[in-house]
Amino acid sequence: MKGLIEDRLADLGRLYPIWEKKTIWKFFETTARRFPGQEFIGTDGRESYSYDRARNMVLRVAKGLLAAGVKPGDHVAMQIENCPEQIFVALAVNAVRAVKIPVNTSLAARELEFVLSQSESRYLITGCRSVLGREEAGEDGERQAVSDSKKVSLEQVIMLEGGSCLGTDVLVTEWEAFLEAGEGQSLPDNDQEVYADEVCDIIYTSGSTRAPKGVMLTHDMLMRSAFASCINRGFETGRRIFVPLPMFHVYGYVEGLLAAVLVGGTVLLHPGKFLAEPVLDYMKRSRANDILSVPAQMIALVRYLQEHPGSLPELHAVYCSASVCPAWVWPGIRQALGVSDVITGYGMTEVCGASMQTAPDDSDEILKTRVGKLLPGGCSGLPEFGGCQLEYRVVDTRTGAVCAKGETGELWCRGLVVTAGYYNRPEANRRVFTEDGWFRTGDCGYFDGAGYLVMAGRVDDMYKINGENVSPKFLEDVLGNCPEICHVEVVGVPHEKHGYVGAAFIQLKEDSPENRRRAECYSQEHLARFQVPRYFIYLTAPDWPRTSTGKVQKFRLVQMAEEAARQKR
Repeated sequence: MKGLIEDRLADLGRLYPIWEKKTIWKFFETTARRFPGQEFIGTDGRESYSYDRARNMVLRVAKGLLAAGVKPGDHVAMQIENCPEQIFVALAVNAVRAVKIPVNTSLAARELEFVLSQSESRYLITGCRSVLGREEAGEDGERQAVSDSKKVSLEQVIMLEGGSCLGTDVLVTEWEAFLEAGEGQSLPDNDQEVYADEVCDIIYTSGSTRAPKGVMLTHDMLMRSAFASCINRGFETGRRIFVPLPMFHVYGYVEGLLAAVLVGGTVLLHPGKFLAEPVLDYMKRSRANDILSVPAQMIALVRYLQEHPGSLPELHAVYCSASVCPAWVWPGIRQALGVSDVITGYGMTEVCGASMQTAPDDSDEILKTRVGKLLPGGCSGLPEFGGCQLEYRVVDTRTGAVCAKGETGELWCRGLVVTAGYYNRPEANRRVFTEDGWFRTGDCGYFDGAGYLVMAGRVDDMYKINGENVSPKFLEDVLGNCPEICHVEVVGVPHEKHGYVGAAFIQLKEDSPENRRRAECYSQEHLARFQVPRYFIYLTAPDWPRTSTGKVQKFRLVQMAEEAARQKR
């Protein structure tokens, strides 16, 4: 641990004695004045940027946006992988009071059209060489995009690299020309406290449960969320955070970029595919203090270090979250990476990322069974929420009554960091918001006596066998303790006789007939008879259908399980 957590919290208190509502841009400007020479962005293979140098680049991009005609409230989509330019664009869009639409870089052309159309984006800044339309094979065999949709109403596309917007009449501008056009522009001096409550980001959900929806978030919501995480994790000034997660999703954006901005920290980026050996090498060379990760990434690092022991002398913190983590990984992290602060968390895009986290000094047993407590808000919290930024209740989905303590139900929340709704989705908003303002998360769980949340999965994931309720999350937790199992996911499959039966998707540490037999015997020994999955489907690491943030797409597993069931009939 880098210094006593009490000392780190005292430093945070000195930086933020009271909570001031400001835009993300103004928070960044304040930090750039405090720590002008401090490294802000480090990227493997590229030069680094200090806060002062980064500020100058953001201003250039912001002036380019003004010259392009971007006005307050305009929707500006950005489809850029983690790199310095992505950060400059994100902050510049905030600076001119436009609304940023971060777009997944792995979207197919038709999916991109959907997001651009649904979000009503007028501008697109992209690092992709060709955009829009259906994909076809070009003469050289590579995939390229051809627009066949009139739904997208873009006015201009700015290309970071040379490229084209095929089949459209949209104005295409290259990056350098875009920047040069902004010379001579000046940013207006805005009332930042007023504008802090404006929507600054519409972030599309990852698609783990089918069609993504655009979540509307404000400057103040996002910065409060980042601040609460800084408090819980005990951020020291200048923390160096390695962010292998895509920052077009809320996890990497809030816990990485925005949290770093609050403490004069450094965002460390490593382009390309996540591979254990080069990633560990970069973390060591860049003196990373912290890593944000999903279980698939952390499993890769732990297993590599178990076979090739090494040290990361500057690393003292690990955040691993966003999907189910096998029980063996938590002690493996401490042993393989040699860190003291290990946490997980629970949240969603609709609450600006994490609303709960475990504490840095919680035991592995807590990490195996709990996803955290409500984050302390410090000066950004409210007394009515017990000093936190929001509150939760657990509700019986059949009766609508608040559940007794320790009883499982659906999680509802309301507060300072809860979205005002989905963009242009009135029917979806009516479904998820109650008349008195509670947001139905769709997640199930309960709070234990110490205030920790125990997850029971998604409301839609629960299934019944002969009238008995089955929680896939419970089965995953139990089977995750099997020594032979590396990762497991469980879904329900319709069955003529029993209503539903379980299908367990399993990745073994070492696949063999004997280990498969042991895994299935383990389930019979540790689960009630009705809970034992009817189908066992074995996958290797590349077989899992995942979103870009590493979440397993459950609806795809259901489709795979239904196909496997049909084949066995």
